[in-house]
Amino acid sequence: MAYSEKENVKLLISMLKAYNIRHLVLSPGSRNIPFVHMAENDDFFTCYSIVDERSAGFFAIGLIERLNVPVGICCTSGTAVCNYTSAVAEAYYQRLPLVVLTADRLNYFLNQNEDQMIPQQELLKSITKVGVQISTIKDSQDYWYTKNRLNAALLELDHHGKGPVHINFIVEDKCANTADVTYEKPEDIARVYRYELEKKSTDLSACISDLTDKKVMVVYGQSYGVSASEMELLESFVSRFNCVVLKDHISNLSYDKAFLPFAAVKALSEADKTKLKPDIIITLNGNCTFMPMLKKFTSLGAKQWDVCDDGILRDCLHNLTKIFEGSASDFLKMMSDTDGKSDNSYYDLWEEHMGSVAIPEPEYSSLAAVKMFVENVPSGSIVHLANSSTVRYANMFRFNENIKVYCNRGTNGIDGSFSAFMGNAVASDEPTFLLIGDLSFFYDMNACWNRYCGKNIRIMLNNNSGAELFHYDHGAKIERINEYIAAEHNALAKGWIESRGFKYLCAHNAEELDAACAEFFRSDSDCPIFLEVFTDKKADSDIVHKYFDEISNLSFKESAKNAIKKATYKNGTLSKLIRKLK
Repeated sequence: MAYSEKENVKLLISMLKAYNIRHLVLSPGSRNIPFVHMAENDDFFTCYSIVDERSAGFFAIGLIERLNVPVGICCTSGTAVCNYTSAVAEAYYQRLPLVVLTADRLNYFLNQNEDQMIPQQELLKSITKVGVQISTIKDSQDYWYTKNRLNAALLELDHHGKGPVHINFIVEDKCANTADVTYEKPEDIARVYRYELEKKSTDLSACISDLTDKKVMVVYGQSYGVSASEMELLESFVSRFNCVVLKDHISNLSYDKAFLPFAAVKALSEADKTKLKPDIIITLNGNCTFMPMLKKFTSLGAKQWDVCDDGILRDCLHNLTKIFEGSASDFLKMMSDTDGKSDNSYYDLWEEHMGSVAIPEPEYSSLAAVKMFVENVPSGSIVHLANSSTVRYANMFRFNENIKVYCNRGTNGIDGSFSAFMGNAVASDEPTFLLIGDLSFFYDMNACWNRYCGKNIRIMLNNNSGAELFHYDHGAKIERINEYIAAEHNALAKGWIESRGFKYLCAHNAEELDAACAEFFRSDSDCPIFLEVFTDKKADSDIVHKYFDEISNLSFKESAKNAIKKATYKNGTLSKLIRKLK
């Protein structure tokens, strides 16, 4: 059997099979030959040849009406696509699951007097539920994105009602290399499944079975608080499945058994990755600061399940297999409908690992200032963390109880942190704290250009005269890093802040920081207080690197020590080996 060498076409064929789309109405042309040739040679598909695309579309509608299954139609590029419009409109208003597959040329040929080039991608936009374009596949990133877009399109065939979807696929050189050479058969691919939790017919018994006897990681993303009823559901879920719960400050989850893992996950050794890898990662409430690091586990085969209110496909860990449309509470309640009981072995693994990760005790630096801030904000306060290094470093330390944490983490940009904080502070009577870096602060310094700076406001600015992040990521690799990349500056906040009615404090060393913080955390001030902490960005970067190097070594030594304990306990050599290891 011959198969196309076009990886995007092979993947398209595999995804149609994964979604059990067996019936294809095919119209002739050059651009769609690779797809047609593969489909007609695969026994999975029942193919129909209809020359006129307008007739082909309605022919497919007749099949859908009779068989009550999705049906695909496929044509070449150019005006052939226009001829589908009537049938696609009919399918849209009848709510019929029609899969419109249109072959296309590369986009840069558009409007260049090239043959058969019209704006196909947008042509059916107003009469399809979703439209995606899949281009050529040249690497693993292209492969992931193509699979992502195909899942996103095909999932919409029956999401909140049925309807047509449009997949515009690029074929660079038409019919070349199809029948004359035998290429590798397309792999079988598992589709993404979506469960609508509010539907009474939704049955999660198979999903419950999937979690049984598995290592499950529950990740709480950003939220403005978790209700008492949801906490009870979470505890019930954890009691039934072999779970570990991970969070960060912006999760606002008050659960004693949840770990704050930013430092621990960032510094995982290869051995740790294997030992701590979950079978399934369940993500709730969207993003968190350590989410990208969890790809360390999905790259080893861990699967992701995502729970979200809108049911939209978001494959942030590149191995999404299930979407649960609904609230975290709905999911936890339905999944806890089982008599299982956890042995807590996976939690124990994480507890052991977290115990091997020391909390930083850094010398004077921006990291030391963050530590001072986080550990001294009084209970009952509101905290706004600016984005980038600020929110990440803050997650290496623990706040006091009963503190609500906010952050502009939706887009992960630095702008607007100060202004968002001010809006929060104005609407609050509680002590309200902002921790912010210099670029973020000066970018948004007009945030206090108003008449609302109340005495409940406390702002700590870490000013290391530029972007420490780029020193951390690139360091000496870039010769002129400070000039344009780290945006080095000599700006000070003092004049502007004092003109806005703040009491101004500053620190240039550890002793000054201690003294300033005694004033900064006072609750009885009659004006807002601002603390500017001056450090050096390269030194700051070096200190953070040193910390992560140290905890990586500590984690390795702890693992080795535990292995030696198990291996040598019986033969009496334990004490000598442990002393040598230390």
